[in-house]
Amino acid sequence: MESVKTALRVLELVAEAGEIGVSELARRAGEPKTTIQRNLLTLHEAGWIRSVDEGARRKWTLSAKLVVLAARVEAFPHLREVALPVMEALRHQTQETIHLTLREGGQVVLIERLDSPQALRTFRALGSRAPLHATANGKAVLARVSDAERERYLAQSLKVWTPHTLTDPQQLAKQLLDICAQGYAFSDGELDVNVRAVASAICPRGGAPVAALSISCPATRLPDDHVRRYGALVKKAARQIEEQLDGE
Repeated sequence: MESVKTALRVLELVAEAGEIGVSELARRAGEPKTTIQRNLLTLHEAGWIRSVDEGARRKWTLSAKLVVLAARVEAFPHLREVALPVMEALRHQTQETIHLTLREGGQVVLIERLDSPQALRTFRALGSRAPLHATANGKAVLARVSDAERERYLAQSLKVWTPHTLTDPQQLAKQLLDICAQGYAFSDGELDVNVRAVASAICPRGGAPVAALSISCPATRLPDDHVRRYGALVKKAARQIEEQLDGE
């Protein structure tokens, strides 16, 4: 129990400081540096904090995971409830699978799924995670984060999932500008070669993206000449969800 209390105290101190190093944390917590270091590594592995600087001057700050948790619990507790009727209408219009994802750091997490009524359909398990750069939902979110967050993400070594995964930072940055301008993202077999999808970010109150909505199809059912139409539909649906969240 004491170790849990110490970890939570460290998390609180990181939150209060914004960015803080091990020595200063140890001083404020009144604990040995070795104890603080151990708790920092545990919190980092769990995804609650992230490092800002490497090497001897490394500092720690809160991760986006807490922002997502706050969005779930406080700011938008009724996201699913608000989104479901919109998702139902979108599924009726397209006869395809509809996904609602939450942003969590460099990933999106599937929190709701309405399956296509067709026998051949896409499938991802609820709770599954996917990278921002290789999915329509992820790219829709990545296009709407701050410039600094986007640059940090693109500076990483991005994993290749299929022959269609775009990992070149400059090409991806250009694509994200186009996504931001048109209001929806398109994924062409970038995580699964057999799946195409269009998605739009959900940014309540004109702020940062907290979620994304998508239409997910077997690649054979989303030809190029359908992409713009489906993009317009998912963009409109995402705006409807935003408007209802803004009115809460």
